[in-house]
Amino acid sequence: MIEVWIAVILYWESPVRRVIDREFDSVNECWNYYEGDMTTRFGAQTLDHQGNPPKIDFHFARDGVAIRTYRGVEENIPIWLSCERR
Repeated sequence: MIEVWIAVILYWESPVRRVIDREFDSVNECWNYYEGDMTTRFGAQTLDHQGNPPKIDFHFARDGVAIRTYRGVEENIPIWLSCERR
């Protein structure tokens, strides 16, 4: 069986918007695609208690994969990004 992973973006505005951004062949490919500076797209990333971006196994996770959180570019609307099985 071929496993497909998707990047799901939740925009926490009213109403909440759920967007499937793209598909990946593996969870690591999905996670690594969003590494680096996504400030212009999602706003500032929420960091861990030591000021670092969360790792893939960060405690705030779904399916063993961390959820990245951002402050949002416009009006500070919180954004969650996760990699999930399709």
